[in-house]
Amino acid sequence: MMDMSGNHVLSIQRNELLPSSSSNEDPLDKQAGGTGRNAMDAQRHFRDMVDRCVESVFIAHNGVITGCNNAAQGLFAVSAGDALVGRALGEVLRDADNAGLPTVPERMQAASLRRRLQLADGVIMDAEISVMPCHDGGRGDEESTAMLVCIRDAGAHQSLSAALFQQDQYLKLITDTAPVLISYVDPDQRYRFVNLAYQHWFGRAREDIVGCTVQELLGASYDKLRDYVELALSGHTVRFEIGLATRHGERHVMAIYTPDLRSDGGVAGFSAVITDITERSRNEQTLREREQQLRLITDSLPVFIAQCDRDYYLHFVNKTYADRFGFDPADVIGKRVPDIIGDEAFAKLRQYMDATLRGEPQEHELSVPMADGSEHYMQLMYVPEYDARGNVVGLVAAISDISRLRDTEEKLHRRELEFKTLVENSPDIISRIDREMRHLYVNPSIEKLFKLPHQSYIGKTKTELGLPEDIVQRWDDAARKAFDSGQEQRLEFQQTEEAHTRYFSGRVIPEIDRWGHIESVICIAYDVTERARMEKERDELLARERAARIQAETAARARDEFLAIVSHELRAPLNGIQSWAHVLENYVKDAIEIPLAQRALQGIKTGINQQVRLIEDLLDVTRMMSGRLRLVKQPLALLPALRSAVESVESMAAAKRIELSCNYRITSEQIEGDEDRIQQIFWNLLSNAIKFTPEGGQVWLTATQVGKQICVSVRDNGAGVSPEFLPHLFNRFSQKDTSSTRFHNGLGLGLFLVRNLVELHDGTVTAESEGEGTGTTFSVYFPVRARNETYLTVGPHDVGASTLTLPSLEGKTVLLIDDQEEARESLTVVLNAAGAEVFAAATFGQAAEWLASRAADEYPDVLISDIAMPGEDGYAVLRKIRAWTAADGRQPLQRIPALALTAFAQREDRIRALTAGFQMHVTKPVAPEELIIVIDTLASRD
Repeated sequence: MMDMSGNHVLSIQRNELLPSSSSNEDPLDKQAGGTGRNAMDAQRHFRDMVDRCVESVFIAHNGVITGCNNAAQGLFAVSAGDALVGRALGEVLRDADNAGLPTVPERMQAASLRRRLQLADGVIMDAEISVMPCHDGGRGDEESTAMLVCIRDAGAHQSLSAALFQQDQYLKLITDTAPVLISYVDPDQRYRFVNLAYQHWFGRAREDIVGCTVQELLGASYDKLRDYVELALSGHTVRFEIGLATRHGERHVMAIYTPDLRSDGGVAGFSAVITDITERSRNEQTLREREQQLRLITDSLPVFIAQCDRDYYLHFVNKTYADRFGFDPADVIGKRVPDIIGDEAFAKLRQYMDATLRGEPQEHELSVPMADGSEHYMQLMYVPEYDARGNVVGLVAAISDISRLRDTEEKLHRRELEFKTLVENSPDIISRIDREMRHLYVNPSIEKLFKLPHQSYIGKTKTELGLPEDIVQRWDDAARKAFDSGQEQRLEFQQTEEAHTRYFSGRVIPEIDRWGHIESVICIAYDVTERARMEKERDELLARERAARIQAETAARARDEFLAIVSHELRAPLNGIQSWAHVLENYVKDAIEIPLAQRALQGIKTGINQQVRLIEDLLDVTRMMSGRLRLVKQPLALLPALRSAVESVESMAAAKRIELSCNYRITSEQIEGDEDRIQQIFWNLLSNAIKFTPEGGQVWLTATQVGKQICVSVRDNGAGVSPEFLPHLFNRFSQKDTSSTRFHNGLGLGLFLVRNLVELHDGTVTAESEGEGTGTTFSVYFPVRARNETYLTVGPHDVGASTLTLPSLEGKTVLLIDDQEEARESLTVVLNAAGAEVFAAATFGQAAEWLASRAADEYPDVLISDIAMPGEDGYAVLRKIRAWTAADGRQPLQRIPALALTAFAQREDRIRALTAGFQMHVTKPVAPEELIIVIDTLASRD
């Protein structure tokens, strides 16, 4: 073991003497019984270590050698068999300068001295001698003095140090010359050596770098290298590439960390070799990008590209080539051409390949057999590939499959022939004209127009041919526009010969080449003489049809207006009749007690209802014929509508003593329908059945669900229908008996309305009868609606509803404006009897005078106004009433409730009235009871 000064120190414990390797007696054997087996093993290990020491070691007792190691035996023994043990130490260590060796003093201390010793072979050795005392108590209690002598060749050590220094210089020169970063890092991650490249890389003297830790030197970049450093210090060789931020910018480096392993397996540190490969990486990236671009270009080309050597082995193919023969490009490389394309195709191509390999480029088109048995036309281009010395080492092939092009050319040729045949035989005049207006081509049909041979047009203009000036001008102007705009032009012209005029329609179509240039136009002229004649006749027919349509629309409009006026004029007097009948029924006590008077009143009411129904049917038919009948469909429970229809005809059936039986097999089933129109359908069917059933007869109504439909049938045992008339039963104005002596009245519109209303509800209606006198059955089918909500059905008719006491209008003031005196008088009587104060006026002027005479608390509570009045209608009257200003400047009637009481009964009239500001719209004739209830309701809102 070496101390800090370089001297060797050997510590020998008591009784641990070093024997000579030549001694027959091992002192350690003497100690076996005293120290045990473990001590013997330890001493053997120590002796073995000393024997391996390269320095000479002696143990001497009283100047006599008692032990030495192998190095001492080899260096100082005269011969291999010369034993040094037992000899005097001074005899063996001969001092060349006679300076002598130290003696053993009484109290020996360690000493170190320098002597020149003469070896057995006469060689003088400059020796460094270390002497240490040791004690041996092996002879009883008597101690003997011994010393340990260690001899080292100082000259050899100096030579070795010089050699090591020289090697260090060589190593430094080599590492400083290398264009890489070389360093040594100890286990504490501190640099113990760096080459000159570190100084340039980090901009610091390497003397400043040595001793720094890796983290101190690298800074933020250390986190990227931490794992690799720790891996190297754990004994693993590490190779990696990484990007680092340096003072020179972002650099890409390749590093190798090699661990320095000690003999005991520990790691003394690691050496690092780091190469800046930034430029190489960039060049490699550029090369990869260029290769990728080249690969992309060649793979995207629809051309087969391949490279092969002189032995036909493939070194490159593009994707198109590999895909054509069903290979992956990587699988093709290294195979011979005939293995890919087949022997038959190779035999056909080999002559061109061999010529190319002789340095002769080739370009040919030929048919090549494919592996699937088909023949393909190929355009071949072979180019020889040369090496640096100009020798042909292979070829590059670019092959295009032109089979489709050949097919296209063939098709174009056929089409050209077909086109030429078609054009030559076309009855239309076809020509091609250049920018100078000269004919490049004309077909033979032009001869029928201008009586000139078609060959004479070639190369000439129309003017040079002497064609009519107006035709020349039209064609040339259209052609110039086509050249300038690039758009098709149209023109019309005519030619007159022998008092016969022929009409032509022409088209000028520009011919645009692939570069967008127009060098010629195609002119086509059609003989449209016959078409012009037909168009003239068509225009005349259209004019007559337009006039007839205007006439029909005018007549339909007049009809609608007439029917509206008829409806108004019929409803207005009915309103007075119904009001006076109400007066007689409710206020003339004597009339109520006379049966004949009661019958008369009932007859008046029945007549009014029939008249209103006829008017409604007539208006509905008019709406249907004009297509203006609209339904307000919504989810509708059918049962309540049926019950309402039945209730509306109960009095009619009772008057003829007809038994009305109903069998409802439905509950809350729904349809999509208009409730008013549904009731109208079944009112018509029931009233029709009652009308054609004699007194004492029967009428049955049955409602049931059949699959996804609801079937409602109305059957009677009345007059029945003959088989001949049954198909015409639902026609408009259809009546079996149209004579003046017929038994039943009516317009024949009821069943027509039924059929149309049912169809508007997406339903069907049928009629069945076994003949006259056997009765008739009508069946109506409606599709059932799938319900998402529950709708409550209406319960049985409340028989006491008709006997409810009417509300009193006591304390209510009503302003009534109507131009008909009869209406004003009858309504005044009815409303006065109900307790209301009524002022009836024919115009707004009369009403304004009356209002001016009223006190502030005496203004009317409700306004009732007719709509159709001479001078100004009800809408204008309403606006003026609400804008009327009292003497104090207020407008007290701005919010007066208003009721439109009119004979205009269409839905449009109702909507218009409500839009104009009326709160209610009531159609004449109105039941007095209904009017009283409405007035009470409106007055209560105020």
